[in-house]
Amino acid sequence: MAAPLKRKQDEFQAFYTNCNSITSYMIGLLQCDDNTSILEPCAGEGVFIDEILDRGLSPDIEAYELNDISVKKLQKKYKGISNVKIKKEDFLLLLPLFLKTFDRVIANPPYGAYQSPEKRKQLKKDFHNIYARETYGLFLARAMEMLNNLGRLVFIVPDTYLTLHMHEGLRKLIIASYKIESITLFPSGFFPDVNFGYAGLSIISIVNEAPIDNHRFPVYKGLKSPSDLPCLLTGKKKKYEVCRLSYRQIATNPSHAFYLPLKKWITSVIEANVPTVGDICSVLTGFYSGNDAKYLRRSSSVTRGKNKYALVNENEICRDDLSINPPIDGIDNHSCQVPIVKGGNRRFYKPSEWFMDWSETAVHDYRVTNKKKARFQNSRYYFQHGIAVPMVSSSSITASLMDGRLFDQSIVGIFPHHEYNYLEYYLLGFFNSKVCNEIIRTINASTNNSANYIKKIPLIIPGNDILLKVNDETNRLLAIAKNGNMIDDDLKKLNKYFDEIYNVNGA
Repeated sequence: MAAPLKRKQDEFQAFYTNCNSITSYMIGLLQCDDNTSILEPCAGEGVFIDEILDRGLSPDIEAYELNDISVKKLQKKYKGISNVKIKKEDFLLLLPLFLKTFDRVIANPPYGAYQSPEKRKQLKKDFHNIYARETYGLFLARAMEMLNNLGRLVFIVPDTYLTLHMHEGLRKLIIASYKIESITLFPSGFFPDVNFGYAGLSIISIVNEAPIDNHRFPVYKGLKSPSDLPCLLTGKKKKYEVCRLSYRQIATNPSHAFYLPLKKWITSVIEANVPTVGDICSVLTGFYSGNDAKYLRRSSSVTRGKNKYALVNENEICRDDLSINPPIDGIDNHSCQVPIVKGGNRRFYKPSEWFMDWSETAVHDYRVTNKKKARFQNSRYYFQHGIAVPMVSSSSITASLMDGRLFDQSIVGIFPHHEYNYLEYYLLGFFNSKVCNEIIRTINASTNNSANYIKKIPLIIPGNDILLKVNDETNRLLAIAKNGNMIDDDLKKLNKYFDEIYNVNGA
């Protein structure tokens, strides 16, 4: 909910956004008066209700809350105020067909609240295409159902709905039936000393009106502090408008993502008819033993996890080129510790520092005895040549060469299809470039580099001359990486090549 800069979290994952600027801005967007009916589906401490009443307004307000303690406080707080009704109900389990609708809805719904298996099953039944593990999307979907014609909704939620693959159903629902008035983006750092687990937050304003095909709405960004928010209710809002998103374009984007066209070259390449990484490569995650403490070994150069993982016996390491005859069913001799590529941001090459027991007995355990915990997935790609991208990155995406090694579930393996094998080093260079990082951060603003997002990256394949230059430069950088002496300046020439390929500086 949104009053001095403080944000508390309760056991229901309800964060109370006590920031007057945010509360005031959201009520301003709501545009309510004495004659409007207002719903608040998760009232919390009642800060939105307080702001409405403090403005001297007396609309009919119906507020829901699940937390017993909060309900009692709210009932005491608004006792004697006839236009405010507090109800103890689980808003997500209400059946909207039997409920009245409202002119306005305002909320700061729970983010990522735990749902019991029974409740999650019911929610999946009620919300067929909405991701049931993230509660804010469910609240938004249900609240939109309860708007009167031309009714308005204002929510403050994490910005992950903009691009995350899991929220495709929510995006489709919105652009099919509702008009977005505006989206305001700002960092979660507007609330000091609290870790949301989300990098960014957003305030979205929606009207229950069938959208026209070319409906466009503004996106505001670049606010320095909450005190800048009131500017967005005045003529100064243009200062913070970074773009206008078109429903027509969103409908053609992969998974209906709300890409922010902050750079023209990225917009051009996303809209262009070029193949994606998923078109020319198999993109997938790797292996998990189900019990790494038992089967995973480390080299003496690894100090992380030394109390959990035993040192590998050098005499047991398999030194064969495993790509020639991949031992998918295990190794039947003493040298059965195979190198495995794990997470960690290293460019171009990761030395073999981790090893997995790949004896026939161990492989049988992964496949049969312990198959419920182990993940013996995508095994046809084990020990092949490809590119390894850590699923979670820090500041930028990185990639390293997989030269006939196993790869684990924290890695996204990228394997060019047979007819594109010649692009292996080009891809290795690309996934270490600034261009690639800027594209994937547009496709997905989080640090998650899952296979679903990597597949969507548009890949421009240049002519032979520039392709050979990129391959030569990638080979040079690979040699530097194997010696462990790479610095950022080493990437300048490679980045210049990809700037030219993707026309970063314009024609």
